[in-house]
Amino acid sequence: MKHILKKFLSKNLRAKLNIVILFTSIIPLLLLGFFTYKYISGLLQEEISANELERITAVNNQFTYFLKDIEQMSLFFYKNDQTQRILKEDTNRNLKEKYADYETINEVFDTITGIKDWDVNIYIIGLNGDRYFSNNYLPADYTNIRENWGVFRKAKEANGMMVWDTRYTTDEYDNQDVVLTAGRLLVDSDNDQDLGYIMIDIYESAFTSIYEDNNPLESKQYFLLDNQGYVISSQPDKSNIGTILNSDYISRVMIGENGFFKFTRDKEPYVLTYHTSDKTNFKLISTTPLDVIQSKNNLIRNLTWNFALLGIILSGWLAYYLSKTITMPLYKLMSLMGEVEKGNLDVRFASKYNDDIGIFGKRFNRMLKRLKTLIQESYEKQVRLKDSELKALRAQINPHFLYNTLETVNWLACLKGVHDISRIVVSLSEIMKYSVKKGDDFVTIEQDIKQLENYLTIQEFRYRDKFDVHLHVDKSIQNGLIPSLLLQPIVENAIIHGLENKLTKGNIEISITSFQEYIKIFVIDDGVGMDKHTLEIVNQKMEEALSLDELGIGIENVRKRLFLCYGDEYEWKLSSIVNEGTEIMMIIPYKEG
Repeated sequence: MKHILKKFLSKNLRAKLNIVILFTSIIPLLLLGFFTYKYISGLLQEEISANELERITAVNNQFTYFLKDIEQMSLFFYKNDQTQRILKEDTNRNLKEKYADYETINEVFDTITGIKDWDVNIYIIGLNGDRYFSNNYLPADYTNIRENWGVFRKAKEANGMMVWDTRYTTDEYDNQDVVLTAGRLLVDSDNDQDLGYIMIDIYESAFTSIYEDNNPLESKQYFLLDNQGYVISSQPDKSNIGTILNSDYISRVMIGENGFFKFTRDKEPYVLTYHTSDKTNFKLISTTPLDVIQSKNNLIRNLTWNFALLGIILSGWLAYYLSKTITMPLYKLMSLMGEVEKGNLDVRFASKYNDDIGIFGKRFNRMLKRLKTLIQESYEKQVRLKDSELKALRAQINPHFLYNTLETVNWLACLKGVHDISRIVVSLSEIMKYSVKKGDDFVTIEQDIKQLENYLTIQEFRYRDKFDVHLHVDKSIQNGLIPSLLLQPIVENAIIHGLENKLTKGNIEISITSFQEYIKIFVIDDGVGMDKHTLEIVNQKMEEALSLDELGIGIENVRKRLFLCYGDEYEWKLSSIVNEGTEIMMIIPYKEG
């Protein structure tokens, strides 16, 4: 990235203007085109999906009307006096009576089937052993009444109400697929005694005709599901009829009422639309490949990108014209500056316009005139200054001079027998050497501990018996590297802010141990601690102050240096309780020194 930026900045002004103008116009145009296309495409997909929802709602309503008619037909038999009378007849009546009953029921069948051209078969199954059917074939399932099986069980439990049973069988006589059975228990209207059952088998072709009347697209797949998720009918692929629809989206469809959403099947995107009938609770599903919907977006896509291309062409022409208009006078100025570099101060810039470049040219002319005057004056001044030039030297304090001075104080203290002053001077000298040395961002734990001991030596004389320091260092990690001056600022903070205001004698515990591949450092004091408000402020500052704008000594600076040295590979925790003390824990990566 830096290489690309450097290469761009190295180009001439005209090239940079062309690039900037094109970049700042093409990118917005492309983004505008892209998001416009996506937005309009999304609206179009929503509109198409909403229209599809309306269409399958109409189709599902047709299914509902059809099934409602089937229910009304079964209700007719339920209330029909002739049906009631025949099913109450004795099982052992003679054949003439049975034939007469057969003719009577067939007349009823003809009356019903003559009204509607339905692909259904009607079966009346009497508990007295009578069997009547509208076609020429009685399925084996209806030969005997099995009240604990399938549709018989459902009808028995419904006690005269209509029930639906999804099943997939083939009518051997008509060679058609039965996909749904409507069943109802027939009850004596006088004494509520069970008389038998009416079963109405509905062929899959009855549903197919409704699909075809609505002209579905060949690319779409339809499923009609019962309230258990079984496929009653499907179009055009019928391989799932009679089974539970096993798809990732089925759970979402079963808990919803109606709507549409996208899903993926065999790595191809689809849009699923579904509607639930409030009468039968059956669900009609349609799945449409997203490509079919998006194919209608081609016109929008082409218009969008054509407008974007036209905008790019206009931007290119505008970039060329503006860059030429701006840079030509600048190139003229650059040529004149070349003449000035050769020593010709008599050139002048002729400006046609009073724009920024014109003003710049006029000031260039004034500058040349002034420069010519200043050169003459400067020459005369240099001749005069050469004879009277004086240099002012500023005294610089050499660190070695300070070290030598401290050594002198130390020597005098030893000579006078004032050993306390000698210890303080030696410690101060070591601290200065440690603080001003260059190039050592990391030191060993042993070196930083030595620096800390020098600091504590001085503080012992200041505070006397104010506190005790307990230091524990794991010898196995003494050669481990840590940032220079890591420990001393934290201990100093503990003394000044924790122990200085404590009325009784305090303690500072310093522990440095190994922890897996890390170094764990604890600095604990039993000083006055911090209240929650102060602790929040301190922690907040440490979270936010991650740049070293100013070098300082203190907890905040230590935290900053840990972040700069280790990034996110360190752990820091500061906790404090009022009148109990403060604890600082640091975990940093172990590096061998």
